[in-house]
Amino acid sequence: MNNTFKWRTITALVLMYIAMFMNWEWAWGILFLFWVIPDLFSGVTYFIEPISKKENTALYWVIIISWILMALYSFSTLFIDYEQFYY
Repeated sequence: MNNTFKWRTITALVLMYIAMFMNWEWAWGILFLFWVIPDLFSGVTYFIEPISKKENTALYWVIIISWILMALYSFSTLFIDYEQFYY
């Protein structure tokens, strides 16, 4: 059993709890970027199961583009008050 201390993962988990309780939607954009950037380099993304760019090209790009759009939307909450559109 590998007992390596995963400080980056633990720090990110704690920060995501803080973001959730503080209602910082922009923080999810950071998480989406942490998912998408390595996937672009590796050619494999994970959404329920591994999706390879070589084997499932269209699905791979739909997921990658979705992560990017979700990141942009999350960051946009810093500048746009979307609640004004609901009332």
